[in-house]
Parts: sequence; C-alpha cells; structure tokens
Amino acid sequence: MSVTAISRQLPANLTPKKLIGVVVKIAFVVVALVLAICHCATAQQATGSVCVAARDDDPLWKQPAILPNGEINSFGFRVKIDKRPAAAWPERKSLKIDGLDTSERHLAVVLDSDGKPIESVRFRFSDYKSTELCMAYDGYQGIGLQEATRRTLWCKCH
Repeated sequence: MSVTAISRQLPANLTPKKLIGVVVKIAFVVVALVLAICHCATAQQATGSVCVAARDDDPLWKQPAILPNGEINSFGFRVKIDKRPAAAWPERKSLKIDGLDTSERHLAVVLDSDGKPIESVRFRFSDYKSTELCMAYDGYQGIGLQEATRRTLWCKCH
C-alpha cells in the first residue's frame, strides 16, 4: 500500500506521521513491559538449605554418640553458616538451615563449646547438583558436605 492509500483510509486528523508516532509509542510501552516482567522474574532468588546431621545419627563421629548416663555426646559443638547466629549442634534430630541464596558463596563453621572456630568450609550450591546439602562433622575427617540424597540417611531434614 502506498502512503496516499493509507492516508485515504485514516481519519482526517490522523496523518501517516502521527500514525508512526503512535506505533512507536505502543512498541516502546510493550518493550518496557517485557523488560519489567523479565526483571521481576530474575529478581526472585533461588534458595537452598543445609541439613546438619544429628549427633546420634552422624556416621562420621568416631566416639560413641550416647554416654553411659544416656545423654548425647555432642562436645558442646555449635554450627554457624554465614552471619547467622550459631546453633547448638543437633543431638537427636537433624537441624535444617534454609533460606540460603544459591547464587552466593557461603561459609559453614563448626565452633567449640567456647564459641571458637574449630573448622570451616566455604561452598557454593553451584558446585553441587542439588540445592539441598547434608553436613556432618568429625574431628578426624573434618566437615563433610555433600548432596542430601537417599544415601545420606543421617540427614533427616526432609
């Protein structure tokens, strides 16, 4: 179609130049909406979790889990991830630490009964195939961090 053919079909106050301006404005609004939707979709962060194996179930501990008096032998250890407050090492039930940003690097620390760091490990969820990890600790082998699967029976956070 030629410009003269289009101009015959348009209302008198809408010239071809004005029509192009309207089309450009509509296209601009559509592109802005698409970009805003994409930004909102990427702004939602994926989160992961670390399940800290209970002392009673942890296969890495070399010493007996239960003392002669029936109490759990946890040595007063505590666990801390990033800047979150330290939590007592779980004795009979695994501890789930969730809400960890999967795009960031994290620091897991084992603390002694005085709150002093014994051992630490840095990790990223991108180094694993899962966003659900299992953490165990033994003074000989150190921190064990792996994917929480059916094979990690000592991590019971599911």
